[in-house]
Amino acid sequence: MKRQESLFSNTVILSVAAMLSKATVFFLMPFYTAYLTPADFGNADVLVGTALLLLPFVSLNMPEAIFRFFADNRCEKREFFSAGVLLMAIGAFAFSLLISQTVYSSLLFAYRWYMFFYVLASVSRSLLAHILRAEGNYTLYAGQQVFCTLLTVLLQLFLLAVLQKGVGGYLLGVILADATVFFCLLFLLRPWRYFSVFQIKWGAVKKILCYSLPLMPTAVLWWVTSISDRYILLHYHGAEVTGLYAAASRIPTVLTFLIGVFLEAWQYAAISTKEEARALRYGRIYSMLLPVAIIGAAGVLSVAYPLVLLIYAPEYAGAVVFVPFLTLASLFAALSSFLGSIYVVRLKSLASLFTALCGALLNVAFNFLLIPRFGGLGAAFATLVAYFTVFLVRTLHSKRYLHFSHHTVKFTVSALFLWLAAFAVMRGEYVIALLPAILSPLPFTVEIWEGVSLLFEKMVDVWKKRQKRTKGY
Repeated sequence: MKRQESLFSNTVILSVAAMLSKATVFFLMPFYTAYLTPADFGNADVLVGTALLLLPFVSLNMPEAIFRFFADNRCEKREFFSAGVLLMAIGAFAFSLLISQTVYSSLLFAYRWYMFFYVLASVSRSLLAHILRAEGNYTLYAGQQVFCTLLTVLLQLFLLAVLQKGVGGYLLGVILADATVFFCLLFLLRPWRYFSVFQIKWGAVKKILCYSLPLMPTAVLWWVTSISDRYILLHYHGAEVTGLYAAASRIPTVLTFLIGVFLEAWQYAAISTKEEARALRYGRIYSMLLPVAIIGAAGVLSVAYPLVLLIYAPEYAGAVVFVPFLTLASLFAALSSFLGSIYVVRLKSLASLFTALCGALLNVAFNFLLIPRFGGLGAAFATLVAYFTVFLVRTLHSKRYLHFSHHTVKFTVSALFLWLAAFAVMRGEYVIALLPAILSPLPFTVEIWEGVSLLFEKMVDVWKKRQKRTKGY
């Protein structure tokens, strides 16, 4: 019961933080599109995508590994943290040597030092943030996310609007915000209490590498599936189309952040759940997650057109045609991430790698097949095919490690309704799209009712406890 309350409270904390963070960035899109042309926005998106590719290589995925082993109370924290910091320092040092020696494209060469500090600041903050997650301190973890987002926005407002720094200002705002939050967490957490050169043992190094190294190609493959199409679009159709596509990809983040914040809390809860109760708990959570994801996708499809008109500058209006396929892709990506948490719990990094490889190979093949002819629409469809494949493979493969009901028939019916709504939006028939969007959650009526009832019970429990505390004083 306590674990359920912890999962609920952690999810609420992360949800509030994510709403503040994402809403701030989302509703500032008119500002970004006012000070960055579609070509500039496309270039900035490519640079950020490149930084995301570099992150696992520089960090050796130590933040994720530290979280996994810190969350397991049976592990010696000093040994794993000391080994993790050493390995991450080696990765950062190698990156600093290579950054000035590697041959880049003209775009990447011009911003190479921005890229270096972007990656370094992001990795450093991520390491300390994952310690907060592992310790179950979700209030502070959520707080640093919100603070970092608000600081990033303020810095970018100043750098773009006042100093007119363009793409460089966009990147510099993120760098300075990440660095500031890192130093704040450094003094709050005092992580040096976990570090000792004498605690660096080969056994811990070997164990942490066995977990983290398979995550590196997995992270690269996820990057290929979600980001690589920008580079191919840039090559065949130029920065302007890439910018429109990048702007369209921001719309489905409304869906992915809702599920993503839950998954952050869920991983901690799943790891700490007793073995005999995991299958039952996974089944109950998945039963509630499916209708939430479907309702979220239906909502995004229903409001995609007015959102683009409302928050983007007029020259970005063409982005709406890419939103439907990207929304469906985000739905399958989110569900794939939930199923991927099974591999995290079971320490099956190779299984995560294999499933990600399936999606990445299909994505690259369809990108080169469709983008030259269909541009951004081809890229969006390739992304959808890739994430659907990963979802399908993980649905079948994860049953080897944890078996629970996936509600296949119900989900198939809901997915067909969403498919019809997506096609209607693409054809410009926005009113017609509302009907299948509204019908899509109906197969999960029972699960929706149970979820609402449970949420109501939790809210009543929280209210009663607060009342008791008030009377106690």
